[in-house]
Amino acid sequence: MKFTPAQAQFDCTALVSGPRDRREQRLDDLAAASVDAIHRFGFAVFRIGRLRLGVEESRRLSTTLAERIRAALIARGAPAQMRLEVDRPQQTHVPEGFSTRTLLPHHDGQHCSYLTPSLQDAPDWDPAWREFGDSGYTTTPAHKMYQGIFLSDVGEGLSVTTYYDWLGVIDDVLDRRGIDIGDDRQAAAARWIGDNLRRALKRQPEHGCAYPSFGAMLGLEEPLWHGLSFHHGEAVMTKEERRRYPAGVPLTRRCACGECEGEAARLFCHQVLMATGLTWDRFRRRWEVLAPGEHCDLLFGHNLTMLHGGLAGGPGRIIEPLCLVVDTPVGPEYERWLAASWRRTLPERIDAGSPPLPPREATGIGAPGTTRSGSRCVS
Repeated sequence: MKFTPAQAQFDCTALVSGPRDRREQRLDDLAAASVDAIHRFGFAVFRIGRLRLGVEESRRLSTTLAERIRAALIARGAPAQMRLEVDRPQQTHVPEGFSTRTLLPHHDGQHCSYLTPSLQDAPDWDPAWREFGDSGYTTTPAHKMYQGIFLSDVGEGLSVTTYYDWLGVIDDVLDRRGIDIGDDRQAAAARWIGDNLRRALKRQPEHGCAYPSFGAMLGLEEPLWHGLSFHHGEAVMTKEERRRYPAGVPLTRRCACGECEGEAARLFCHQVLMATGLTWDRFRRRWEVLAPGEHCDLLFGHNLTMLHGGLAGGPGRIIEPLCLVVDTPVGPEYERWLAASWRRTLPERIDAGSPPLPPREATGIGAPGTTRSGSRCVS
């Protein structure tokens, strides 16, 4: 079991103490420091709750901080059109018969917000393939690059957000399958993911899922693992899913590790084993990082290079999404940012009118923090 590293946790006391004329600079300094943590670890936790400010003031501070993070990211090369999207508060849905719920790994806004190759690494990739479905989703249609949540109420259960290094998972799967990807691992991995997504989109009339599933993104071929995209571990297969995928019904009775509760969790355990060679229990021990959140804390993560979920959340837990988004994920700035994100960093800022840098210089391969293996609603 791994918890949030100290370097990814940020004390916010200086934002509300000391001379007022220095607080603006402290906000900017904190935002700039957190940008490195978000790209090195995949996320950052701002301990606003410990300031005991009250919900309204904590919300204002969280929103202000999210805007400063946006400015810091743009200064480091993120697309200038990236904006802060404040979504509606979301109460935790707990399936019937359970006192808490567990969210399985996902990207927020998964119908249009998931990791794809940059055109710098895969020139034949079509940006239109960055939208998997255009109906039936439960969040806004904006492409979510960074995912933030303000915890306005932690509820009755655990208030733990789980994070999973999606880049590390992809790299590990390539190693386990013995796939030769040459010297530029990030570019080759990006092309591999792109090929898998392309096949999943082409087969959409067959599997009917509006989201790219965990298994489909990792190259599984069976229609079952394309058609079922899981969210709540405690959910049950619907009548339509049972009719369409009868092979999945017996898999709901016992999972690969024998420890999972809930039909969806047991199915997901089988899918994870097929895709990664690890049961869900072993996968969690290898990849899961627990980020406990206190009342009024702000959590901020990279929505494409990380998956996230939620552990044992109660029905009273309320979150308020603060995402950094673009309306359409296209254009040279986005492609440079995406190529850099595959390398766990940001591109260098290019002044308007300057020629674009070649991929290696623009993305900073080999930057500190680079390792080989280490939707829906927000968690």
